Formats: sequence, C-alpha cells, structure tokens
Amino acid sequence: METQSAEVILPAQQAVVLYVLPILTVLVTCASPAMALAFLVRASHVGQELHNAVQRRFSLLSLFIVGLSPFFLLSNYLASNLYLYGIYGAMLATANLLADRLAKCRIWPGLAIWHALNLLTLIGGNLGPILPYTISTNGIVGECLRVSARYGDMCPRGDAAITWCDNVWVSIQLLVAFAYVLLHIIAFFLVITRVVHHYGGGSDGDFDSNSFRGLVVHSSVPNSGALPSAGPF
Repeated sequence: METQSAEVILPAQQAVVLYVLPILTVLVTCASPAMALAFLVRASHVGQELHNAVQRRFSLLSLFIVGLSPFFLLSNYLASNLYLYGIYGAMLATANLLADRLAKCRIWPGLAIWHALNLLTLIGGNLGPILPYTISTNGIVGECLRVSARYGDMCPRGDAAITWCDNVWVSIQLLVAFAYVLLHIIAFFLVITRVVHHYGGGSDGDFDSNSFRGLVVHSSVPNSGALPSAGPF
C-alpha cells in the first residue's frame, strides 16, 4: 500500500520534479566551479581563478566533465537514476578543481580512491560488495536506455509520451555518456600519475642511472677540502 501511495503524485509536484528541479540542478552544476573557488579566494578574483584553471590540464579536463554533466541532469527523475551520474560526476570534477588549485600532496591518494569508485560506478556491473554506493548495475550507458528499453527501445509518443524520453535526446545522451566515461578514465590516470609522482615515482633504473651520473659529476669536481698531493721530490 505504501508503494502505491508513493506513486500517486499531484500534477504540481510532478511538474516541479520533472521540469523545475532539472533546470535548477543544471544551473547549480554549471556554477559549481565558481562557487567552489569562491571559498578559496575573494569573489572578485573568481574570474581570474577560472582563467588560470583553463591553463592547467587537469583543471581544464574537470571543467569539461562539469560541462557534460547537464546532459544527464536533464532526464526523468521519477523513471531513471541517470541524473545521479551527472551529480556525482560534477561533484568529483569540482573536487578536482580544488585539489589542483590547492596543490597539496596529501589530497591525491584520497582523490584517487574516489576516482576509482566513481569510474567503477560509471562502467557498471555487479560490484555491490566492492562499492560503498551504487547507482545501477547497467552503468551510465545502460541507464540512458532504461526508460526507452521498457517500450522496445523506442520512446513512446502522444498521450503515452514520457518526459525527457525522446529518441534523439537519448541518442545524444548515449554519445555524451561514452565521452563522459572516457574523460573520467583520463582524469583517473592523471590522478594516479600525481600520486605516483608524490609518493615514490622513481624507478630502480632511474635511481641507478641518477646515482651513476651523480657519482661521475661528483668525482669530476675538485675537492677543495682535500689535502694537496705531494709533488715529486
């Protein structure tokens, strides 16, 4: 009985959930980089900080992720969990911006773990025992087709039409979802590179070669503190 009563939504409430909330979520998501940087600098310097972020590779990649998130936020919040991928992705991308701006070594290991969990969630699969949270076992690509799959992979039209379920729009979401996963994979490996760089990025070969070069350089520099050699008698 509780499930049936939860499905009965008043028209005004349904309009808020299907139209107002998606638009508000898109506006907040697009403004999230500026709002996050505003906690670090004065409001008058946010524009300069965004300009500096574009110059950094990792921050620019994060801004692209934030820019693609609205494609998933404009979806049916009652029939699909696709919007959650956009929210989680935008939150992680905003955290990337803050980490890149702060440039603190201890931030990257935790961020790498977050990236790994988020990437597994985007790809999908039955990873419940591994992930502390999960959205769908289908991944973001499968979630794009969740609504249309109920009607033979074709969005219904006419009186049976479902909000945000349009064949063209779903096709666009599928293409963006592929790019979204790809960007998150690149971001994951960039974070891993930062972790390796800060916590033991040198290989044994580099250590040996550097030690050898250091030995040669050291031996070629005259030792001013050494005693003068005795000349021939």
